[in-house]
Amino acid sequence: MKRATVILPLLLPRLSDPAAAQLIEVLRALLAAIEHHYAAQIQRYRKRQREIQRDHSPLKSNSPFDPPF
Repeated sequence: MKRATVILPLLLPRLSDPAAAQLIEVLRALLAAIEHHYAAQIQRYRKRQREIQRDHSPLKSNSPFDPPF
């Protein structure tokens, strides 16, 4: 299923320099925790996507003697 991309306007508040730096640190830590927690699922999904793309690639040749065009 193809996902639709929706862009939502995001009005961010003004932050002090230290607060902006802390926010980025918190977001990076959150992202790292999520990636660690879901690492196996993410790897399985990406592997399946690569296999699907490889299997449906128009450049896939059934014979080593087929011209590349």
